[in-house]
Amino acid sequence: MENFILSTFLLSTAPLVTANTRSHPIIAGDDNGVHLKIAGGWAASDGEIPYQIMLKEQGNFVCGGSLSNVSGTQFVLTAAHCVSNGWYSGPPSRYTVVAGEVDSIRISGNEQTRSVTRIFAHKQFNSDTMENDIAVLAIDKPFTLNKYVSPIALPKPGQVTTGELIVSGYGSNNPLGINFYPYLKQVRLTVVDELLCKIIYLPHGLLPDSMLCAGNLIPGRDSCGGDSGGPVKAVNGSYLAGIVSWGTICGLPIQPGVNTKVSHYVHWIEQQAARI
Repeated sequence: MENFILSTFLLSTAPLVTANTRSHPIIAGDDNGVHLKIAGGWAASDGEIPYQIMLKEQGNFVCGGSLSNVSGTQFVLTAAHCVSNGWYSGPPSRYTVVAGEVDSIRISGNEQTRSVTRIFAHKQFNSDTMENDIAVLAIDKPFTLNKYVSPIALPKPGQVTTGELIVSGYGSNNPLGINFYPYLKQVRLTVVDELLCKIIYLPHGLLPDSMLCAGNLIPGRDSCGGDSGGPVKAVNGSYLAGIVSWGTICGLPIQPGVNTKVSHYVHWIEQQAARI
């Protein structure tokens, strides 16, 4: 009975959702593209999140990403919707990736920029349901690894993630898009039970097992607009558990962010890395 009451409450409070991706850093009414970041988080210091990548299209920030590698081959993992509309990916020459970037106003000397040479967006990415929201980006030359730039490990295939997560990004920390200093932020969230998340988002359709929900009972803590493609790190194990994908209004306590579950795609990632 208690479970039924909880389910009924959640269904009655969950709005009808569309695939509200978190890819676009420019909020309506924002003239200069400068905004706050991760909702309810705190600023990252130099070298604290060395695997974080900033993805730019024709010099403009569009998404986050994660530096990873397979058998010594470096590449960037991001969300497919950052580089594809579901049937077409823009030419790689439009994109660059920046590692070691904590503050886009201040030049620290730790930043490294690489050109994207190939885009491997998942062929079954569905821009309506956001299923298979993952892409591998090949770069023109490896990053120089140091304390400020280093890859994050992948999970084991099918690995189940529980407990706390660290989500980071350069996106908005407010659904209203209040302007502020453009620095990298992070927030600590918790894996949301899969069945509970499916109940919450039932109006959106049944969430596939390839999605990982992350949230917090404390209102105001969440990933937000512009954080798409960025890393969701498992605290226990320090591996890339997820890729920020979509959600509803940032920071609502019963509207967790929905992420691509990386453990579901390890073999696919390895296959794309072998093509680089």
